[in-house]
Amino acid sequence: MKPRTRLEFTIADDPLPAIERWAGQNGFKAKPTTGAGKLYQTGIGFLVAPMMLSVERQGNQVVLEAWVRCNLFVRAMSFFILPAEMSVESGGFVGVVPRNMARNAVNKLLPSLQQPLIP
Repeated sequence: MKPRTRLEFTIADDPLPAIERWAGQNGFKAKPTTGAGKLYQTGIGFLVAPMMLSVERQGNQVVLEAWVRCNLFVRAMSFFILPAEMSVESGGFVGVVPRNMARNAVNKLLPSLQQPLIP
């Protein structure tokens, strides 16, 4: 399983207003980053695995990465079946519920960016 779902596309308009609106509507909070991109997270890791979205833009090129993070405690409780990061695409039995939740959240954003949904 890939650790992150990565989408690359070209967009004419600035995607950040749509992403900020989506983040507010879906409980994602901006996190501090060291790079030029933006990082959003929902969930704190104890009851709900943190769901992450990274956005980087260079000119009209945008790269979105979506993933679910599993902390060491959750991984230990699963006997390390769960990886540290999981993509949000469907398929497989590992981390089905948090991956579905993350995919559904990100799929609410993609139409506003004229992008196809994540299967």
